[in-house]
Amino acid sequence: MGAPLALLMGHATAVRPGAATIVAPATAVVSAAALARCPPALGTAGVTSVSLVRQPAQLCQGAAVVAAGVAALAAAYARRPLPRRRHLKAARLCRRALRWDVVESSQADLTAAVAELVSGASAAAAAGPPDFGLLVVPARWASELAAASKHLRDAGVLPEGAPLVGMQSGSDAGEAGGTLRLGMARGSGGKAIPFFVTKEQQSQAGAGLARENPIPGVPDGQHGSFLLFADPKVSGALTKNLLEALDSRYPQASKTGVVVLPVKPKAGEEPAEEEEWEPPREGRQLRVRDRSDGHGWLRGDPTYTSTSESFAAADTVMTEYKRRPFGIKRYSPGVGGKGAMVMEMQEKSRYPGDAMGQAAVSGVRTGMVLKTVAGKDVRDWDFEDLMDLLNDQGIMDPDSKSAASWGAGGQIQRQPIPEAELPLPIEYMLFAGGGSGSGSAALCLDGMSKKEGTLGVALPVPAASSLDLTACQPMGPALEVTKSGKNPDGGFAVYSVNFNGKEMAAATALKGFAKTAGLQSMKGISVGVVRPQGGGEAGGLASQWAVFPMMGVTKEGGLVLRCKGLADEGLGADEALKSMRFFQPAPPTTGAAAGAGLAFATSAEAIGGAPPGALGVVGAAVIGAAGAAPTVLHRQAAAIRQVGLSGAAVCPGAQRGPFGGVAQLPGLAGAG
Repeated sequence: MGAPLALLMGHATAVRPGAATIVAPATAVVSAAALARCPPALGTAGVTSVSLVRQPAQLCQGAAVVAAGVAALAAAYARRPLPRRRHLKAARLCRRALRWDVVESSQADLTAAVAELVSGASAAAAAGPPDFGLLVVPARWASELAAASKHLRDAGVLPEGAPLVGMQSGSDAGEAGGTLRLGMARGSGGKAIPFFVTKEQQSQAGAGLARENPIPGVPDGQHGSFLLFADPKVSGALTKNLLEALDSRYPQASKTGVVVLPVKPKAGEEPAEEEEWEPPREGRQLRVRDRSDGHGWLRGDPTYTSTSESFAAADTVMTEYKRRPFGIKRYSPGVGGKGAMVMEMQEKSRYPGDAMGQAAVSGVRTGMVLKTVAGKDVRDWDFEDLMDLLNDQGIMDPDSKSAASWGAGGQIQRQPIPEAELPLPIEYMLFAGGGSGSGSAALCLDGMSKKEGTLGVALPVPAASSLDLTACQPMGPALEVTKSGKNPDGGFAVYSVNFNGKEMAAATALKGFAKTAGLQSMKGISVGVVRPQGGGEAGGLASQWAVFPMMGVTKEGGLVLRCKGLADEGLGADEALKSMRFFQPAPPTTGAAAGAGLAFATSAEAIGGAPPGALGVVGAAVIGAAGAAPTVLHRQAAAIRQVGLSGAAVCPGAQRGPFGGVAQLPGLAGAG
């Protein structure tokens, strides 16, 4: 096997101090400083031009992405032609590189801002149809996320079948948080597949089961990478379950994303009562587990009231079904168990006359709500009566049907409604909120709100990424923890530590280290908790430490961290903490290189140093892997920077290299 080769398609990337490079697919362009750091045996033969691009080492404290060695290897290969089949393979990889187009609007009015995004997206249409899109709204419009997403969807900025994922980012302060932005990705080499894993499904996920079985909620297949967006209402432990399962079933696929920020009510507004509605556990047949037809409510379904004024001026679709089944796989009830919304359906007709394709051919879409059946207004009908009337069997596995018959719902005796005769005319409605009715949902997919779960996009090709701490740096050595646990008044506390053989209060130790470092204030001090499965020094600080800000000091001198607990964060038992480390603020970082498509961080300050043209998202935590460490949540106080889907094309067998997380190709057989 030959030496590893990375293909960076004209992609500039931040590097260690004194070395930066750009590698193009046809011509290797390497800086003199970069070559100076490479193995002497490679030499400089075959390099047709030299360009020096210097960037501060930013993405992290002393551990950023480094492409110098990869560039030199590419230069070495440039002087010896590969066999014909190798050239064809490289060309195929080049075509699969992702390219991002980001359009944004700073209009004060949401309708005007959406119109400006539509105009910008149309101007970029010459580059080809997008594979998927990410809509990022500022906090002031978070409650209108589903409506903005639906407007973009209806305007045709993305083709049918290309998912549009929406979320809010950061605050309204600063450029990154105050604009409405749309990122469109092209060139994934295949279909981007959206999915939503509910809270219940995440509780069922696990590394052991995933080795031999599909992950609940995740479409199984040959996936190269995943983008993940988690609801902040789901505990870190459940999100960790999903990440472990993805690592187990798709070990070579990169998993990157963010835990989005929660949606807060506008000033002077109280959350609507319907926001927290869910079906009663007894007395009704509203949940999937209590039914045997596949229909019913699942956690994460949007909350809506079918009789609300929002539906008064709703767009409607009229269809007439000739035979059963109609093609609707699952309906979900609204508030009070009234009405029925299309949640899952057959997306297209598979062949002429396909019964399961009737709904799709007629223009029915997910998020639509039943309005009339055979001319009768059924908006205020009970969900159970509607399902009897339609008698449209959903898709459900036999085991689930058996469980439903034995469950509480199967014991309820009620007088069924006779099924409607065929042909059956049905009218559906879809209002501007995309069938949501909920302003508290932090995520949406194609105009439909999603909550209490993780929204993802599975991509057919791998994605290069880098992740490490930024805007903070270690202060002193790691310390042995002698006592820790949940604080009765909230948060997680480190009560005492051992330093030089002497046990002392954690606050006392912090005071000594801060004095040694010359700090005049404790502002911005964070505490790093050791990760039970750290990736070692090669993976950077983020693979070794989970960093949390301080929120107070106990009477005994313990340090209280903004953390629900180690168990809740997936970091082990609350009383099992063995090591910690102090982190102090570092100078703001900027100057990350151009070419990266996405940048995730936990502070607006850090996202300000994102690559030019990148789509930056500020969230509550970043999802990713640092070095060889497993995919985990990073809730760093100062910030975590993740640059993913940078346009680096790699093959499915790619492994992380020694340069801070740059994906590399395995050696090409016969190349060296």
